[in-house]
Amino acid sequence: MNHAPSLANLTGSGRFPRLGACAMAMAGFGALSGAATAEIPRASIQVNLSQPKAPVPPTLYGIFMEEISHAFDGGIYAELIQNRSFEEGVLPQGMKLVKKDDGNLKMELAKLPPGVPKDKWDIPWPWFNNCGWQPARDLLGWTLETTGGATGEMKLTEANPMNAASSRSLALTVGAPTAASGRAALVNSGYWGIAVRTGTSYALKWYVRPGTFEGTVTATLEGKDGKVLGQHEFGTLAPGDRWQRLTATLAATGTDPQARFVLSFRGKGNLQVDWVSLFPPTYKNRPNGLRVDLAQHLEQLKPSFIRYPGGCYVEGLSWESAPDWRTMVCPPEDRPGQWGYWQYRSTDGFGYHEFLQFCEDLGSDAMYVAFCGMTVHPDNNMPLDQLGPVIQQTLDAIEYALGPVASKWGAVRAKMGHPQPFPLKYIEIGNEHPPALYGDYYQKFRAAIKAKYPDLVVIMSMYWSGLNPQAIARAGDDAIDVVDEHSYKPSGWIRNNFDYFDKYPRKPWKIYVGEYAHHHGGGDWSAAMDDSVYLMMLERNGDLVKMASYAPLFVNVNNRSWGVNLIEFDASRSFVHASYHVQKTYAENRPDVNLATTVEVSPKPDPKLPLLAGKFGLGSWSTLTEFKELRIYDGNNQVVFSDDFANLQHWDAPGLGQWKTEHGVLKQSDPNRGPTSLFLKTELKSGRVTVKARRVGGNEGFLMFFHAAGPERYMFCNYGAAGNHFSAIQGTPSDVIATKGGGDLQGPIENERWYDLTLDLTRNTAEMLLDGKRVSKIEADALPAFFATAGYQQQNKTVLVKATNYHPTPLLAEISLDGVANVAATGQHLVIRADKAEDENTLEQPNRIVPQVLPLGNCAKRFQVTLPPHSVNVLRIQAN
Repeated sequence: MNHAPSLANLTGSGRFPRLGACAMAMAGFGALSGAATAEIPRASIQVNLSQPKAPVPPTLYGIFMEEISHAFDGGIYAELIQNRSFEEGVLPQGMKLVKKDDGNLKMELAKLPPGVPKDKWDIPWPWFNNCGWQPARDLLGWTLETTGGATGEMKLTEANPMNAASSRSLALTVGAPTAASGRAALVNSGYWGIAVRTGTSYALKWYVRPGTFEGTVTATLEGKDGKVLGQHEFGTLAPGDRWQRLTATLAATGTDPQARFVLSFRGKGNLQVDWVSLFPPTYKNRPNGLRVDLAQHLEQLKPSFIRYPGGCYVEGLSWESAPDWRTMVCPPEDRPGQWGYWQYRSTDGFGYHEFLQFCEDLGSDAMYVAFCGMTVHPDNNMPLDQLGPVIQQTLDAIEYALGPVASKWGAVRAKMGHPQPFPLKYIEIGNEHPPALYGDYYQKFRAAIKAKYPDLVVIMSMYWSGLNPQAIARAGDDAIDVVDEHSYKPSGWIRNNFDYFDKYPRKPWKIYVGEYAHHHGGGDWSAAMDDSVYLMMLERNGDLVKMASYAPLFVNVNNRSWGVNLIEFDASRSFVHASYHVQKTYAENRPDVNLATTVEVSPKPDPKLPLLAGKFGLGSWSTLTEFKELRIYDGNNQVVFSDDFANLQHWDAPGLGQWKTEHGVLKQSDPNRGPTSLFLKTELKSGRVTVKARRVGGNEGFLMFFHAAGPERYMFCNYGAAGNHFSAIQGTPSDVIATKGGGDLQGPIENERWYDLTLDLTRNTAEMLLDGKRVSKIEADALPAFFATAGYQQQNKTVLVKATNYHPTPLLAEISLDGVANVAATGQHLVIRADKAEDENTLEQPNRIVPQVLPLGNCAKRFQVTLPPHSVNVLRIQAN
């Protein structure tokens, strides 16, 4: 995963809608002239079959799996018990705890390499708070309940460990109940609930050291209402000092998506419990397996490859806490797990072996990302001359996957039940390391790998946007197989950068886009349309771009670490975002080769159209504010509107928040609402806006909205953003423009001081000022609203036309097929569309946006087809 924050975090507190860029401009005051034209949009798509272009590689479409947002534990790894081995509160190796100024704890590196001029951990991405520490996590997921006169206490202990991987267990002291129904109940809530379904059997395995306990134990699955949904009686436990493994099958007689697991103790004495595991039926019925619905979502993508395990996860907070695959090729009970980058501990249940097995199950090539000696701390890197053991660790990982059973690690693979080699094809060296020195690290790893495994593809990681030319230069163009460029982009970026890879230098190495996604909403249809155009660009540059994978792949809706994700789920449900359908449809309709394609669109954009026209408003975020003396000037510096706030007649009252006018001052008095807003009834197209503002109390400063559709979408000047630390232009532009520029002004907004706020708007710029000083300035560009490419499948002699229509109206496309002898009269029209760009699938409406298959009639060398508004289309036409 990428280290960089979402764009909202780059320019603000992250609580506002995600940015289409840093800022945006506006147009003039008065009734807004219609931006839409009455003319139906048309496109001419001319395809020449006699001019083949770059091939489209069959390896292009893959997936990337990382432990983030509980993608593995509490996600695709089917284990239902959270914190099953009571290790959640174990401090990562190589770290120490220190007390912050506010009394809370955080992690710091226990040590840094010699010569580093820093003496403490300084996480490079503070908004994720990845170095924060919560002592209460120790018993995450577990509670102890007593009823019917029973007594009980629980605490963690390091005494009498179950095995070398388990440093802690749970010590229980239990007193016998006085009522027949009494019990001391050890309860696990699962990962935000345990999904229990009637008729389903659940496999239980747990370990107990009875100690002095004398009594009975019962395992149950219980609904939120306390109803028993499945039960097993273990009978009487005899006292003893040896760890015992107990197993059972719990057959569910009812359904509850928010059930819980309970061990009920009836008796008295002291005992220890460890490694409590509960599995539902798994994908392909594999032991220690995967959640069926999530695995099937991936199976249906038919990925050519799978990248694992990171992402930031692979780097570790320290050298010692980086993932070590060797701890994952053993029974799950013997795996110590590790603290991950994303603020929780991983069991490593979905470990290296399970990853390789899943690749085989899906028919995908495996891409293993190796720790390269560089961590997330930019100065905490192993010296080059000490990389030998880390390189050997990677060579051993390759041997585990590919080596003969007579080899050391091939024998371990066979012991794990898989004597045949796994489909490992790619090794990536580290993740997103910006220092130029990384080129030397890659060079050493690649040389060692190629010496023993010359056919493996060794991938060089870039950072989160663009190339790392300094590192490439140090490694040398001829000594690089593939570079991994990540691409997290704001909404609309691709529409102004459709030629991004066309302009790329062609070198001996190729491109893997290991992490890509356009950010808009929570991954809405606007973002999916952008992703469709991005994939068109990748296909068109198939001579350079060989592989791509969306990121992140999974998110548990109860623990969201990233703004957009491909697949979302809770304990019992899942759904795929529209970008999933785009990737799946494109992969299923991948051409063998691109065809020369010319696209012409009409009508052309109006060069005089005010790009930033929209509603104007005032507001605040959890702050008491006052405004007075609002003025709007035209281009000749003449006042065209003024308001001294005698009343609210010019405004769409009541607005959001608590607004009133008093003695010529507009006041917002809700201290908790964020954001509050009050919009003018008349739209703003261009001009200079001035207003005086005063902060009376609260957390931040003032908001001045522009280019707004209303409270649901807007751009704004944010004075005192992110807890009153800086000011900048933020917000979400309309889907017909893109913005560039930006900037900010550091410093807070003071209480009880009148400030002069100014917004200067032209046809395509917005400039924000505070007391006459520039804060931020952005420019807007009109975005193309239609894109198309074409290719050919040789085996079935089919022309594939991929077209995305951003227009809110249908588009009439005229298809011209040149260089053909025969065209079938009918074809197929695959379409994915939404009513609005902001639409998206949800847990409640998982099929709001899904592909449709329509007949395509009247096909010929020249024919027309209507493409729906807001649509991604694939046209299949047989021609030779």
